[in-house]
Amino acid sequence: RGFLAECADAIAYLRQQPEGSLAAVTGFHIIEHLSFETLIALFDAALRALNKDGLIIFETPNPENLVVGSCNFYYDPTHQHPIVPVVAEFIARQRGFARAEILRLHPFPENLQLTEDSEIARRFNRAMYGSQDYAVLAWKTHAN
Repeated sequence: RGFLAECADAIAYLRQQPEGSLAAVTGFHIIEHLSFETLIALFDAALRALNKDGLIIFETPNPENLVVGSCNFYYDPTHQHPIVPVVAEFIARQRGFARAEILRLHPFPENLQLTEDSEIARRFNRAMYGSQDYAVLAWKTHAN
């Protein structure tokens, strides 16, 4: 399609970029494959490479969903460990991002969920059929 692409180690690539030169760094279903030390290095390298308005978007399986956290996550034997959303958000802030938030994504289809209108059904649906993935979004400097 004419896209310019480079196959390289993500952290090494980010470290080679001029400081403050990128508008965004994205990674879809990669952070769950990294050791904790490598995950920290990825956040640090991304922060350094981003311009002042830059952001990261890292999407990963959501272990808050009990089906994902107890079963589906392990379909891929190269996954290291699930990352709880609040931990991903904390890492972003702790490593220097000014603002971070979690965007929960991809719930199971509604036709699989309980239709009963009760607190128990709502809790069950959230735990079993809720978001299968989430994204941590973090901005380098913008706090709005």
